[in-house]
Amino acid sequence: MLDPTTTDVLKAVPGQRGLRLLEVAAGTGTVARWMAVHFTEGRVTATELDTRFLHTHGHRNLTVQRHDVTRDGFPAACFDVIHARYLLSHLPSRARVLGDLVRWLAPGGTLMVEDPSLFSLRAARDDTYRRVSLGAVHVLRSRIGTDSDEWPTSLAERFTNRGLTDINLRVMVPTVSCGTPMAAFWKLTLEHLAPALVELPGINRSDILYTLDRMSLPGFVDLGMATYTVTGRKPANGLEGKECQHQ
Repeated sequence: MLDPTTTDVLKAVPGQRGLRLLEVAAGTGTVARWMAVHFTEGRVTATELDTRFLHTHGHRNLTVQRHDVTRDGFPAACFDVIHARYLLSHLPSRARVLGDLVRWLAPGGTLMVEDPSLFSLRAARDDTYRRVSLGAVHVLRSRIGTDSDEWPTSLAERFTNRGLTDINLRVMVPTVSCGTPMAAFWKLTLEHLAPALVELPGINRSDILYTLDRMSLPGFVDLGMATYTVTGRKPANGLEGKECQHQ
């Protein structure tokens, strides 16, 4: 669902040859493999805590590495492109990790961070869908510290404060309707969080069932979670990057 926006932005990265690319928290690796195909003369490193679903699929310029971004590091200035999607907003140490990503970025390199925002859910027209969806975001915030409110909307400013330039912001709001990827994703999320949702004031089991049913019916159309995509460039200062080795 999110890959088309991600890859569209990555296509605009300057200096397409010989790049060193890092995909942090690569998930199943769709973006990392796209990088390996698109940047054929580059080297792609894809990291994850759990690499069971992360495979190279035979791409020789793609390396998979188990890596905890909150604890493990890389040498400074050793990547030309760093991408992280739907990661930082879930980390209590998100501000520190953002600083690490900037430090790992080579002069002239591009940092791209994508995180979800709930502003579009607040604008949803269906009252029950809106309450249940915002309840799910509340559960994530209380359980693991997810910030889908202030963090994504402040990313561009945070990039500037970290010394990045050429800041670009793109916001994508997908539609939730029968058969859409966002509907499938959100239904799975609500089903998983249902036991915690019914503990929230103002939400009962019938509200959750109503929302799940509505998203499965033709004719239902509403707004899903927005995604903030922010890119920035580290000013070139003549320093050369080092070879990347896990620390």
